[in-house]
Amino acid sequence: MALSYNIGHKNIAKIGDRTFKFRPWTTKDEKDYLIATEAEEDITDIMLFDILIRPCLEEQEVTLSVNEQKMLLIEIRKKSLGGTFPMKYTCGECKKVNDLDVKFDNIISFSPDNFSTVTIDDVTFVFGEIPSENLKARLDGIESNTEFSFVDFCLHIREIEIGGELNDTFTFEELYEFVESLPTHIFNGAFVQFQEMKSTLKFELKTYCLMCNEENIINMDSIPNFLWE
Repeated sequence: MALSYNIGHKNIAKIGDRTFKFRPWTTKDEKDYLIATEAEEDITDIMLFDILIRPCLEEQEVTLSVNEQKMLLIEIRKKSLGGTFPMKYTCGECKKVNDLDVKFDNIISFSPDNFSTVTIDDVTFVFGEIPSENLKARLDGIESNTEFSFVDFCLHIREIEIGGELNDTFTFEELYEFVESLPTHIFNGAFVQFQEMKSTLKFELKTYCLMCNEENIINMDSIPNFLWE
């Protein structure tokens, strides 16, 4: 009989209104991650997805926002390595070092995407999830924050109604050129509302120093690799 160990996708993560079936990490997943960290100084979100998330999913052809990816990474991490994260922090008041086991469930504040329509003058935008990883890849390597936000805005547009005429078939290049041609008040109005529809995710720990009992609020995003180590 051939040697095999079948973990199975027995775990379920519910993120907003989306449900994912997944398995915990295997030794291969951990090995692939360690090899990647040896080769790269900075592990990108795309690399993390391909190494630590996609292989664990029963349905691997999914497109995730950055915040959905982080939430799913946490759920997989909890089933793989446990639901706590050991850390040290220095009290801002007495400067003593505290040792803690932080529970992930106690530090997460998450609000899912809530895309809808926006109408400014005679233009109606219908926003939705980026439909494919190929389109999402257009965000890779964009160094300008302004350009990244502009492209991200375009990628989330599913339909546009102009003066009552619906447009739902266009290339990205056509859409990009159209949005650039809009009056600034139309774009700015739609962009502000689009930003309000996007998911929010905050990792924040509120704790009290074991030495002086001073309250400390720690932004966990500032701690390297806390999600997966």
